[in-house]
Amino acid sequence: MLHFRESRDSPTLRRAMGVAESASVRTWVAQADAEAVLARELGTARLLVAIGGDGTLLYAAQRAAPRGVPVLGVNRGQLGFLTNVEMAQLPDAIGAFVTDNFRTDRRRTLRGEVRAGPGGEVEETLEVAVNEIVVKTEGVTLVRLEVTSDDQLVGIFDADGLVVATSVGSTAYSLSAGGPPVDSRVPALILTPLNPHALIRRSLVIPDTLDVRITVRRGRAVAAADGRVWGQLEAGWELTVKQGPELSLIRPPGTPGFFQRLRSKTGFGAVLKLAPEEAPPAQVSPDHQRA
Repeated sequence: MLHFRESRDSPTLRRAMGVAESASVRTWVAQADAEAVLARELGTARLLVAIGGDGTLLYAAQRAAPRGVPVLGVNRGQLGFLTNVEMAQLPDAIGAFVTDNFRTDRRRTLRGEVRAGPGGEVEETLEVAVNEIVVKTEGVTLVRLEVTSDDQLVGIFDADGLVVATSVGSTAYSLSAGGPPVDSRVPALILTPLNPHALIRRSLVIPDTLDVRITVRRGRAVAAADGRVWGQLEAGWELTVKQGPELSLIRPPGTPGFFQRLRSKTGFGAVLKLAPEEAPPAQVSPDHQRA
């Protein structure tokens, strides 16, 4: 799958496709007609290569995970936190794949259901979210959200909303809202309130085996996933976040680990220097002074 700003005639892309075809692996490119091509080809695909930024990878993963197709992310965007290799490394990455010289990281995704009240009919369903599912007020006023999990009340929040993030998505919206970065190997969900009207503002990390139910007690809200709105919630309606299909991410040899990506992409752990250190003043000889 190729971002629309990238050229189908890229020499690097052509070399990578040649590596695959030399191993008797059929290749195809999905770009302007991505939805139709993916619907037609993913049923028999061995690998989906997403060339672009994190948005391209999320789009690809949402369609590949339900089919059990692994994804290789190739960075051509600005940040590329989720992608595994750079464009120049693509031919080698494809070579590693066709020779089975790679690691597969399996990650949880999320599934969402919106109901018109407890026990009501399902109004909206979201099959796959990779980073997060968000409930957020429609306007500038607060929304009151009741959050439960494991048959227990987690809390009631007057806030702009709530982010339920996977560990993969902990470095996305949740991080911007003050949540912690969590190693993507940790099977966790991160619950991060958005601007809560409270003196204590903290995220909560829970096991990713738990469902999370969010009930709108006051106000109106929208449900969004990975940056896209997909449902509406009226007062009394509820959104349940459940476990979605497993996502497989391909990591060729030399792929940067979580800590390396965290340092290089976000500046985590970097020493701040406001100005270059001043060099000590030069020594002037007595003869030079007298001259």
